[in-house]
Amino acid sequence: MGKNIKTKPSYNQEILKIIKNKYGYSDDYIRKSIRGDRVGHISDMIKVEYNKLNNESKKAIETKAEQLKDQKP
Repeated sequence: MGKNIKTKPSYNQEILKIIKNKYGYSDDYIRKSIRGDRVGHISDMIKVEYNKLNNESKKAIETKAEQLKDQKP
């Protein structure tokens, strides 16, 4: 018998803190909203904002990585 292994998604903790401070909801509610387990207007806003902030943070990291790659010691 094979085991059914599921991996838990990891969320950017800094973005979770920002959203928690802005909306005042618990980390659990925010994670469930992002995952789609919660429905409603606020949950949709949280999901959109998380995705937007996460994409921006990834872009910033990629930009910085490119800058560091271009610099030669």
